[in-house]
Amino acid sequence: MIQMAKLVLNILIIIFLFELILFLLVNYLRLKIPWVITNEDEYPIFDLNKIETFLKKTHDINLGWNWKPNAKHEEKIFDKTNKIYFGELGERKGVKSLKKKDNFASFGDSFVFCRYVKNNQTWQEQLKKSANSKGLNFGVGNYGLDQIYLKYLNTKLPKYIKTVYIGFVPETLSRCLCSWKHYHELNNIYGFKPKFSLSKNSLKLIKNPIKDKNSFKNIHSIINNLKKKEFFYKEKFIKHKLGFPFIYYIFLNPFHNIKLLFYSLLKIFGINKNKIYEFIIKENCFKNDDYFLEKKNRVLIKKLMLKIKKISKSRNQKIYFIIFPQKHDLSLSKRNYQNFFLMLNKEFKIIDLTKIFENKDINKIYLPDQYGGHLSPYGNKVVADSLIKKKFT
Repeated sequence: MIQMAKLVLNILIIIFLFELILFLLVNYLRLKIPWVITNEDEYPIFDLNKIETFLKKTHDINLGWNWKPNAKHEEKIFDKTNKIYFGELGERKGVKSLKKKDNFASFGDSFVFCRYVKNNQTWQEQLKKSANSKGLNFGVGNYGLDQIYLKYLNTKLPKYIKTVYIGFVPETLSRCLCSWKHYHELNNIYGFKPKFSLSKNSLKLIKNPIKDKNSFKNIHSIINNLKKKEFFYKEKFIKHKLGFPFIYYIFLNPFHNIKLLFYSLLKIFGINKNKIYEFIIKENCFKNDDYFLEKKNRVLIKKLMLKIKKISKSRNQKIYFIIFPQKHDLSLSKRNYQNFFLMLNKEFKIIDLTKIFENKDINKIYLPDQYGGHLSPYGNKVVADSLIKKKFT
């Protein structure tokens, strides 16, 4: 009995030490790594100064966030800074902004905006040079197809714009399932947006939960309401949340949690800092591709594309859809997203860049995962050349 008591005591001491170590580790990493979350992240702290900056610089009640007209922006990459300026319509300015000669417009996410490259290295600018044309870049980082549709709907384009490109990554599906990005892109706490749901086989707009500064006074109530309705609250946030007892929570999702903590430590100690970005982006791509197996999700995307097509007809504009695979989409075995967009080829003019990219040197096409795996200047040239070759101009 004494030996049994000692054994039990030793086991309890070991468990206590493990719990203490994990408690200290998780709470330390939580302050450094956005993907390490605990119960405290159920109701994150919204800093008053950051609220003011968010509302002033990027908040848009109809879109969630948006570039402001005549604003400027800076992006740091490889210890260098790209300066980006925006025009009267909120478009990214090119090298030579000759508005009256612009004859195409592009709407989409950061692969349309062309993050981390200079103004003369976007695919729009390279398409201009090759096709002797000019275009407007309305890309906005992290946009889903729902926001892309709303921006296209509400942007008053010049009458001489006759061609419109709509571009997005396959992960646009996950983005369309969110009203609050925090539940999908952990700690993106200011990422509130409108979205659409399906009601009797029709699209129903769910408005942006953040209207103005006063919304943050009722933020707990807004969050409580979102918890009940948001797909990713149960699908991801709850599954990835760590807490006491830490051993129990870690082994609820061991493959994800152990890798997350390990790669977080690598980043903290400056060893292979890119590994954690690769891990997160790859996991998102794999999960997102599975969501394309759900019929209601496929219907949602198709209906948004039909809405866009309908607008283009009313405006007498040619509309082209561009699918930008992220680097880790190319490593998917099934590629459900690719099969889905292939089935839509008869109804829409679509160029899926998946096959084109996989036949190129991936390391030349994409920037490191540290920069979201966005396209390099060469990658953007491949896009421009592909549009010209397919005669999508």
